[in-house]
Amino acid sequence: MFLWKNAVVLVGLLGVATLPMTMLVRERWEKRYIARLVICGALIACLANSALPMLWTQLVFMVLLVACFDPRVPMAGTWLFFSFWTPAAGSLLAVAGAYIAPITPFVFFSLALLLGFLIHPENHLRRRLAMSDIYMLLFILAYCVCMSLRAPPTTIARNIFTYFIPYLLTYQLISRMKIVRPELLLRLMLFGAAAAGLLCLFETVRQWPLYSGIMGVKADLWTIDSPRVWLLRGGISRAYGPFAHPLTGGAMLGLAAIGAWGLWQLRGRSGPLAFLSVAVVAGLAATLSRSGLVALAVGIMVYQLLRGRYLLAVAAPVAGLAVLVGLPILGGADAQFSTDYRLGLITGVPEALGSRVWLGYREAISEGLLDRFIQGQGIVDLVNVYLALIVEGGLVSLAFYVVFLLSAFPHYRAIRRLDPDPAHLTLARVLISIQAALLLSLALLSSWVAPMQISFVVVALLVALRTELTAAHRAARPVAAPLVATLPVDQGERLPALR
Repeated sequence: MFLWKNAVVLVGLLGVATLPMTMLVRERWEKRYIARLVICGALIACLANSALPMLWTQLVFMVLLVACFDPRVPMAGTWLFFSFWTPAAGSLLAVAGAYIAPITPFVFFSLALLLGFLIHPENHLRRRLAMSDIYMLLFILAYCVCMSLRAPPTTIARNIFTYFIPYLLTYQLISRMKIVRPELLLRLMLFGAAAAGLLCLFETVRQWPLYSGIMGVKADLWTIDSPRVWLLRGGISRAYGPFAHPLTGGAMLGLAAIGAWGLWQLRGRSGPLAFLSVAVVAGLAATLSRSGLVALAVGIMVYQLLRGRYLLAVAAPVAGLAVLVGLPILGGADAQFSTDYRLGLITGVPEALGSRVWLGYREAISEGLLDRFIQGQGIVDLVNVYLALIVEGGLVSLAFYVVFLLSAFPHYRAIRRLDPDPAHLTLARVLISIQAALLLSLALLSSWVAPMQISFVVVALLVALRTELTAAHRAARPVAAPLVATLPVDQGERLPALR
């Protein structure tokens, strides 16, 4: 069985984003590489809508990602393209017994990074231990330990496989690979986000969720996480796109729009670049997500502050606030209810946990401690990463995670001292702007979803960029002449010259 109509539309939308992308290439080989990306992206869309079991589907996803790694292209850029375009319909094998590991695209993508790291040793970076490495390791260890308290061995193994291995691999491998072409990395991220944005726009206009039939075609109604119900806001359907939820999609597209803004500053006015940027913003609008708009406003504000353009830095959040307040579909009674619910979570969750707030209490939802926060869908939706970490890993895990996020900012200061070229400086500004946007927007999202994964990648890219620029700065230093002590030359006794 094969949902061929869905696959045709997905491939067509990817093709629409491909044409302007090919107009932005700087070298001829980039067109051949984009063609490889498009072919693999089309295969991913077809496999997701086929009857191939989800476990094998994601295994092929990993093979396709490894096939797209190229020594001339930043590995992180390829990873970002696939993270935006690949459907987040992971096979959640969360049952006891032999299936102790939930298999998701993020797990297979981390394994793909490991294979790419081994296949392309010419792109390795040799670097020292950074403080961000220590904070990241402390956070993952603390979270896994707190989550494993009072848990059986199968749950402990599931926590290690779900959180410790993929996040540690992704961070360490991306931070140890050369970037070389920062502008190409931003272009690849924009390419994947534009294709995802066009998909979101199509779903809202046509009211046709292209990944909603995966459960039926793969004959797996229990372990596949894909859109099951249409969410409405103001009578308009909210697009899922290739993401797990409109909130996630809006945040991801908002982060990509920050990258588009930096690319616009680097390359100047360009019709193809404007088309891709509009596709991202249109997809963000189709999700009807306030979190994505907040991320975009904060990111542009921080980017302009780093450039020293203070007027536009003030205008960006003011414009975002005007949109949130002025548009009835984003404001009104629905916005007031959502705000009240989120504020109630901030004060009510620590109160419900009591003394367990330090190490967390993952059984809080199952035991009914948070039943007063049940929404109309019959679930307790902790739409706040920080609160979710408190419930699952306690204040100990939250403290390490916040310190890890803040550790990104000293890297930017060190990069500025290395006198980078415009491309590297633009990438550093984009990464810091994305991290600043994440610090705020994570308070509006669920935990351990794509934006939280991006927070690890951002810090890893800053570490890699700093290491690469430091090595180049040291190589460019003039080599001082060696100080060699010389003894005076004894001319000896001179005889008179013969005539």
